[in-house]
Amino acid sequence: MVAYQHPSELNPLQRYRQASAVLRGTSRASNDGWYSNPLDLDLQLHVRVDGDRVESRLFHAPTAAWSAAPDLDESLFRDPSEVPAYAEQLLALARKAGVQALGIVLHVADEFATTEIKPELDNPGALAELREAIITTPGEVLDDSSLSTDDHSWRLLPYPAAGSDSIATAIILSRHAAPFIEALREFGIAKNFPFVTLSVSAPLVALLALPKLKTDAVTAPFLAVLPYPVFTVLAFFNEHGDLLLLRTLQHRGQRRPSNLRHAAATTAAAMEMADPDIHILPLAGEPDPQLAADLRIVFEGSNIHEVDWRETDYHNSDAQVSVEMVISTKLREEVDTPLAASHTFSTLGSEGWAIQDFIPVPAEVAEVYPSRMEMKMLRTARWVRFGLIGAVVLCFGWIGLRLLDMVRQPEWTFNETEAQGVAGKLSALRKEQQRIAHWDNLLEDRSKAWTSMEMLARFFPERSGFLVRTFHHSANPENVPGQAKLGFVKQWRINGLAREDSLEKLADLNTREGISAAFTEIARVTGNQAFRTDLPTRSIIVNIKTLENAGYKPKPPEEVIMTDESSYPFLFDLTITQRFEADDPLAVSSSTTP
Repeated sequence: MVAYQHPSELNPLQRYRQASAVLRGTSRASNDGWYSNPLDLDLQLHVRVDGDRVESRLFHAPTAAWSAAPDLDESLFRDPSEVPAYAEQLLALARKAGVQALGIVLHVADEFATTEIKPELDNPGALAELREAIITTPGEVLDDSSLSTDDHSWRLLPYPAAGSDSIATAIILSRHAAPFIEALREFGIAKNFPFVTLSVSAPLVALLALPKLKTDAVTAPFLAVLPYPVFTVLAFFNEHGDLLLLRTLQHRGQRRPSNLRHAAATTAAAMEMADPDIHILPLAGEPDPQLAADLRIVFEGSNIHEVDWRETDYHNSDAQVSVEMVISTKLREEVDTPLAASHTFSTLGSEGWAIQDFIPVPAEVAEVYPSRMEMKMLRTARWVRFGLIGAVVLCFGWIGLRLLDMVRQPEWTFNETEAQGVAGKLSALRKEQQRIAHWDNLLEDRSKAWTSMEMLARFFPERSGFLVRTFHHSANPENVPGQAKLGFVKQWRINGLAREDSLEKLADLNTREGISAAFTEIARVTGNQAFRTDLPTRSIIVNIKTLENAGYKPKPPEEVIMTDESSYPFLFDLTITQRFEADDPLAVSSSTTP
């Protein structure tokens, strides 16, 4: 097995090389089992240690089938050197089952103890921070500083019930099984096959069965009694189904604690629980026939229920599987009972309080290997690198083929004389193109007679009250030396006579808006773009003078002749000047020689 160094001891380049070595030498980038929860894997080994015996069973999740596991002797917990031989059997079974990883779940049922956290930490909003701190720096959380951090593990368990003395308690387990668990993990690393472990407290897992066992409405406080071979756990709940207190009683060589009645009664009295319902969950093999009678002495008015596991969903007669093992595989099943809706039981499972890992992978070991995201990024980068190399090879190959094809073309053999001849022809064609463009510019539709006549007809239609005497139109370029394009000015001068009711038409044409609208209409009707007034390179000015007609002679309407100048009371002189700047699209080329 390759010995990898902690990243803090390496520089960035060395860290990258080590990560690349992990990518090449392990399956961490392709096998998600390395990063999975053991309870989510298809094949799981469940081991239960209760002080009397060691029980192990295999669980196949896709079929929900339990089966016998290789014999596990208690000596493996004391001598880790014997673990590889046992692990070889597990590896053979996993490969035979066709799985990519093996989940190993250790149910610790031979010890259970609690200790208080520091009173100044009694802040419900800090539970998440305390949950992390008790793992990394337990001395900052625990009220008892004399406990050894090398020999024990602590995990926080919240007390959500109103009236609890503290927001949480600390669950203590010894690390006596740590060498066994670590030896299994190291074997998996050596074989490049994930042996993913989870070490849980069996009583906490067993508490998760209560919502299915207690199906009636929660209207009064109750007590759950969990007897194990070497200890008994008392769990006190309020009338809302929320956990108030956990208490552990050691058996000290007896079948049940000698102080069970006194401890249960005094604790219930301190919590003002009068005659609480009592639920006994026998977890020490055969039920103790005297346990219920012993509690009846001090709880005369209580209803005492002793669970018969054979009548529940947690019983498996074929493989004789311990209750906690079955419970741990049913965590994601929906339970619809009043107790399941309580805050305690809605968070114990969903937030993982009951299945916390007491023997996790040490941080200094976990940090040696890249994370799941980093491994996927390295794997992607590797394929990208191969893709880039392939693309470069294909690109050079394509360039080579194109060069070879170009060399074979007749054009490749052109001599200098032919090239000069082609260049001369190209130059002549460019000059011809410029000449054509020049004349095309000169022949642009700038000022055609028919459009001007159309304008005259539109401005002064027949029987509109006007009589036109003269009409003059001119277009002159603005000669500015050195410019490639020249602007020009177009002018229309119209002289005539008008009746009184036609002066409003002249007044309208004498405004910028009126003349622009009239020109825009001419452009639309004739299609001549020279009449457009919406371009910034054009301007238009109009000037109209009106005078009284000295020869005007009033006559009755029936005697008026349209061509009779003496019948018009007014004379008018209309001048329209339109200017095109040098950068206008219709600007004139300055020379006929390009």
